[in-house]
Amino acid sequence: IPELDGKKVYEIVRPIRLHALQKRDLKSRPDTVKYAMTLGGRDIEMHLQKNNGILTKDYSETYYTKDGMLVTTTPEDLDLCYYHGKIVNDSKSSVSMSTCDGLRGYFQTEEQRFLIEPLSQDGDGDHAVSKYEDVNEETPRVCGVTNTSWDESEEGAPPRILKSRSHSSYKKMDSNLEKLRKRIFEIINYINNVYKEINTFVALTGFEVWTDSDKITVSPVAGETLDRFTQWRNSDLVKRQHAIDLDSATVGLAHNGALCGGLSTGIVQDHNSKAISVGATMAHEMGHNLGMSHDSSSCVCSDGTCIMTAALSYFIPQHFSSCSTSNYVDYLNNKNPECLLNMPKPKELIQPPVCGNGFVETGEECDCGTVKECTNQCCSATTCKLTEGSQCATGECCENCKIMSAAHVCRPKNDDCDLPESCTGKSAWCPEDVFAVNGIPCKNGKGYCYNGQCPQKEEQCIKMWGPTAVVARESCYNYNTRAEYFAYCKHNGSKYIGCQRRDVMCGKLFCENGNASPNYGRLVKFKECKATFYSDPENDYGQVDTGTKCGEGMVCNQNECVDLETAYKATNCSAKCKGHAVCDHRMECRCQPGWLPPDCETPAESDGLSKGVKIAIAVVVCVLIGILLFGLAVFFYKRRKSTPHSFRVIRTLPTAPPPPPPSSVQSRVLHNDFINARQVAKLTLYNV
Repeated sequence: IPELDGKKVYEIVRPIRLHALQKRDLKSRPDTVKYAMTLGGRDIEMHLQKNNGILTKDYSETYYTKDGMLVTTTPEDLDLCYYHGKIVNDSKSSVSMSTCDGLRGYFQTEEQRFLIEPLSQDGDGDHAVSKYEDVNEETPRVCGVTNTSWDESEEGAPPRILKSRSHSSYKKMDSNLEKLRKRIFEIINYINNVYKEINTFVALTGFEVWTDSDKITVSPVAGETLDRFTQWRNSDLVKRQHAIDLDSATVGLAHNGALCGGLSTGIVQDHNSKAISVGATMAHEMGHNLGMSHDSSSCVCSDGTCIMTAALSYFIPQHFSSCSTSNYVDYLNNKNPECLLNMPKPKELIQPPVCGNGFVETGEECDCGTVKECTNQCCSATTCKLTEGSQCATGECCENCKIMSAAHVCRPKNDDCDLPESCTGKSAWCPEDVFAVNGIPCKNGKGYCYNGQCPQKEEQCIKMWGPTAVVARESCYNYNTRAEYFAYCKHNGSKYIGCQRRDVMCGKLFCENGNASPNYGRLVKFKECKATFYSDPENDYGQVDTGTKCGEGMVCNQNECVDLETAYKATNCSAKCKGHAVCDHRMECRCQPGWLPPDCETPAESDGLSKGVKIAIAVVVCVLIGILLFGLAVFFYKRRKSTPHSFRVIRTLPTAPPPPPPSSVQSRVLHNDFINARQVAKLTLYNV
């Protein structure tokens, strides 16, 4: 038996595609496919679902010619043959697989994790299946992000050293763009499968290959390399990704909690021949961008090792820990990353809609997954249409398959700088998230609201230097008058402009205490005053944030300390709104909960019924009451009419006179005779 990538520990299997098509054509890649094989004496059947959301509509590929000219293309004949799935009768199973040329990928049973790949180039026939720990012999690797809760006494604390090798990922793939593309797609397919667990959709917008030469200088200092890559990304890349090869144990580095901005970057080494291992590293580094820290000993997941563990072992993590999930929720609630909350629209996905993949696409009213997965009574898993009588299947404003009334608050107020949102009564989805008008006090007067946030120097110092950092004394901020690269207010190209005395609190951010090195940029220190500097002033993240309080009724705006009205022009904005409305951060009037647009003077219906429906119900109730009263009247009329005449006769009988005095014997006899006669008459009448 020939060796597979120099490794001999594997089992030969021959997967059988169940109900296979006779002709293999790119256009015939099925949405679902089943494979059966025998592994270790056990029959295994895989059910796979095509991952149709792996690319966006604007997906592109960029490379460079030998003379350095940039070329961007949008391939139309891509062979998208990437699947997720399960193993039959194994609830803990997971599959991430490429079927481009045979089966190549990863699958997990309840007891074990495996890698599979074909033994022949065309993918037909025999395949090799290996236990992952038997083929993974690389040195344990770590993430280069320093965790704020990391215990430096722990063995294996992650170094922050990066070094490039003499070859790139492109050369690793024999300078073959098609080969590199397949590898990238396998990696993204795994990441997509992992992030499903936390209800996050991952799609690839494109990739760029540095086919001619590196576009940045790779430094042995991790922070410098990431800074240079971030600068290149912001000026040249925008929506592309890049992988570099590292020589040390560090395989990845990313900015923490920095999605949707200029720091939404990360570096991942292509450190393993198995795409699934590199995918696990990339999923980890993306986790840092999403606000996740490294797992501590108290963090748990369904496997022994979770995705956000600092050190990678042979065990491929598949699940996020309880800590990671909590970090992610906090990040979404506190940072409001709008770019993350916007899932690609149905028309933006490159593939045609597929009923059963869990994503509502063009032409679908709902999609609750496969027939086995679907538990939503409002949605038909076979047609992806709403069930009879249902108005909706999902959404914050959907309850029991009905659209909720406009009185229901679907997104409560989060903090001082937020506004609550209510359902519209017409849509199953909560309206766009809006915030309080800029300039109102927040955090007990420590700051003023700005675009939904309450920017404060205290939080900025913690983000830059760690949890023990504090704002530096005011004298430190006097350095901002110096017009140096480490202390300034504005810049004109490469020329630095110092702050005016009144603006020193709006220039470079100065802090004290905290970590020895900053999370971003490079350290500059004057006695106890610590700041950061960047080689490119266009992307200097060490400046005081816009909207930060710099005095009573004053905020930083374009690195100047100005009054609130000058900064936002929002004074008494809400007073100009009609009815029960308030001003939002866009200077637009928004109805308060319980009131309907456009005038915000009409109360919302609290029970979800429109006025027309209420009138109809009232009419029906009135008609029913009328029918009931009419029936009772007829009943009593007929009963009265059928009463026997004897009762009327009885009422006309003379009444007995009062009894005579006890002394009159004759009177008592006459009285008794009268009573007896009346009783006889009564009996006679009843017998008529």
